[in-house]
Amino acid sequence: MKARETRSRGEQVVLAFLRSGDPARILRRALDADGWTLVAWRPATLHHRPGAGVTGIFPVEVSRTEPAPVMSAPSMPTHVCITSCAVPGAARPSGPESRVVNSAGGGGELTAWVHPRDPLLPGLPASLDPDRAAGIGFDPGGTPGDAVVEIRSYRPLRRAVVVVRVGGERRYLKVLRQGAAGPLAARHRLLRNAGVPVPELVGAPTLDVLALRSAPGTPLAELLMADGAADLAPHELVRTLRSLPGDVLSLPARAPWSARIRDYGEGAAAALPAHARRIRRLAASIDDAVRASSAGPLVPSHGDFYEGNLLIDDGRISGLLDVDAVGPGHLVDDLACFIGHLAVLPGLHAGYSHVPEALTRFLSVFDTYVDPAALRSRAAAVSLTLVAGAGNRAGSDGCEQEALSRLMVAEQFLAEGGRPGPRAVCGGAGTCERAADPGRVSVRRTWDV
Repeated sequence: MKARETRSRGEQVVLAFLRSGDPARILRRALDADGWTLVAWRPATLHHRPGAGVTGIFPVEVSRTEPAPVMSAPSMPTHVCITSCAVPGAARPSGPESRVVNSAGGGGELTAWVHPRDPLLPGLPASLDPDRAAGIGFDPGGTPGDAVVEIRSYRPLRRAVVVVRVGGERRYLKVLRQGAAGPLAARHRLLRNAGVPVPELVGAPTLDVLALRSAPGTPLAELLMADGAADLAPHELVRTLRSLPGDVLSLPARAPWSARIRDYGEGAAAALPAHARRIRRLAASIDDAVRASSAGPLVPSHGDFYEGNLLIDDGRISGLLDVDAVGPGHLVDDLACFIGHLAVLPGLHAGYSHVPEALTRFLSVFDTYVDPAALRSRAAAVSLTLVAGAGNRAGSDGCEQEALSRLMVAEQFLAEGGRPGPRAVCGGAGTCERAADPGRVSVRRTWDV
C-alpha cells in the first residue's frame, strides 16, 4: 500500500476517534492535571494536516477541584486540544506552561493541553493576558491602560493571531513557533522598504510574538459581499504582486498548494468519506493537469494571496497581510489562490451573490497574464484544499453541503481547464453556519478559539 494511503488511513482513525465520545477521558485527564473537573464538552473543530496529523479543539465546561494543586491553571479553561501531530519536546516552553498529557488511543499516541498553553507556541499565554499583551503591542515599559484581547485565529501548534485593544487603538499579535518571529519581521521590513503596503512592525519580537499596527482599508471580503468589489480592477492585484521586490527571490521557497494536491485530496476524502473515490480521482486528475501546464517564470510571490489577506482603499490595495510565505514562486499560483478562494465564497454564505460576476471579471483579466489552463488547474487544486476545512468544523454534519460545493467548484475548474473562457465557476449557497467563535478568519481558517 502506498505510504500516502497508509498515513491517510491512520489519520482517518484519529478523526473518527476525535469525533466519537472517547476523547472525554483524555479531556478529563488533561484538566485534572490543572485542578479542574470536566463538567461538559462539545464536539471539536478538527484541523487535519494531511501527512502531519490531526488536532481537535474541544470547548469544555469545568468546575474547580478542591484542593487546587500548587501548579494550577491561572484562569478557568474554555478549551482543550488533542493532537496526533508530533510535538518535539525541545520546542516546548519551560516551566508550568510546558505541561502536556500523553495518552494512547485513536490509532497512536495523542498529546493534550489546556488552551492556551500550546506546547509549540510559547508566546500564546502572554498574548492572551491583557496586561502582558498590552506590553507587547503598545508599551513594554509602561502601563498603557485597560486592554482587551481577542484571539482572531488559531492554528494549533503552528500560529495564532490575537487582537489587543487599548482605548481606540489596536495591535495585532502574531504568535509564532520558536525562532520564526525574527525572519518574519525581516520580511516585513524588506517589503515596507520597497513600498509594499504591509503592516508596520511595533518594536522587536517578544517571546516569538510579532506586534503589528493596523493597516488601513476595508477587507476585500466585505467589498465582495457588498457589490463584488466592483471598484477594484483585476489589474490592481497583478500590480501589487509585481511590486514585490527582487530581493524576495533570495528567500526560502515554499511549494504552492497544487504541489501536494494528492495529500490534500486525502484530507478531503477523510472529511467526505462517502465521496473518497471521487475525490482521489479528482486529485490525481488535477495533479496531471498542473504538471501538464506551464507555470511561467519564477518571480517574487506572496504565497497565500486571497481575499482574506487584502485590504482595499479607493480601489487600491492598501494592506497586504500574512506575508509568512513570501518568496520565490509563480504569478499563476498567486492568481489561482485568489480565484480558488473567490469561487467557493457563495457556498460559504448566500450574501456573496455578486461573486459569480466578479469571478468572471477577474478570470478574463488574469487570463491575459498567465496560461488560462494553468490558472484553472491550479485554482481547482486550491478549491480542493478547502474541502476539509468545511467538513471538519464543529457540527460538520451541517457543513457537508458547503464541503460538497467546494468539491464541485474544483471539478468545474478542472473541466474548464481544457476550454478556458469567461464562464464563471462558483459554488452555490450552502446551509452551513459558522460556529459562534470569538474571532473569524476566512475560508481556509477552519476554526478559531
